Amino acid sequence: MSIDRSGGVQSQVTGTLAPANPARYGEVFDRGYSHYDGERLGRRQAFRSLIGYSIKRALGLRKSWTAKVLPFLLYTAAVVPLIVMIGISAIIPDSGFASYSGYMTSIFTVVGIFVATAAPEMVCVDRRERTLPLYFSRAISRFDYVLAKVLAMTALTMTLSVVPAVILWLGRQLVADSPWRAMRDNVGDLWRVILLGSLIALTLGTLGLVISSVTDRKGVAVTIIIISFIVLTSVAQIGMELLSDFDWSRYLILVSGIDTLQGVSAHLFNDVSNFNVERADLSLAFYITYCLAIVALGILFLRWRYAPRDDA
Repeated sequence: MSIDRSGGVQSQVTGTLAPANPARYGEVFDRGYSHYDGERLGRRQAFRSLIGYSIKRALGLRKSWTAKVLPFLLYTAAVVPLIVMIGISAIIPDSGFASYSGYMTSIFTVVGIFVATAAPEMVCVDRRERTLPLYFSRAISRFDYVLAKVLAMTALTMTLSVVPAVILWLGRQLVADSPWRAMRDNVGDLWRVILLGSLIALTLGTLGLVISSVTDRKGVAVTIIIISFIVLTSVAQIGMELLSDFDWSRYLILVSGIDTLQGVSAHLFNDVSNFNVERADLSLAFYITYCLAIVALGILFLRWRYAPRDDA
């Protein structure tokens, strides 16, 4: 059967022209199919694309301006203390005000809020909009998906926990009497800053993704993450005080994110005054191993959450 230009339908069997509405007109063109002959980038490019897309979505890029307000405010809240610390160091070099531990402690809440808003944006939407089958029907595997989300969340959080701290290190050296000499003398502090910031980003980012993976509602995930951080910190600090007669209670410090951070800082910079950290008396290797174990368990949990039953 074909359609002639007058709007009639002609039968291929009889050749007769069937009556049609003269006001309606249509044509059928056989354009065929265009086959893609270019390079197929495969699994690696799909993995990298997923990381980039996750970062852009968390920052509100290619979305309305309202989605960019909160990330902008959080970055501003992280930069303002940085400028103040560098400025005071320039005016009063021996004040000791611009300490790395002090800065990390001051922005810990900012980093926590950032994770609480970015992590749900990365994973909750995929489940709510049922796009997971589209991801897994392509080159990436389920573990690729989980690893891409963890790397994206970590890299994004490092822009708040590592990059400003590195700038603080650089600023402290530049305001010294001899900047180049100060850089050579204090280059050891640089890797300590990077290590501390990376641990914060990796641990908080993974925990945020773990909590976000249990729901497809962003508002619920944000609330659970913030409340969890507050409640766990309070429980740890109160528990260490009430159960101080028991030696095992010192390990409750590991439940509190900010106290664990200060425990790492105490070993790296020796400028932390925290009763809970002093009472716990845990080694740097113990803190680092604990953080990495949390990350490993979090990745395993995420992989379990994205088992085949979750495709629908």
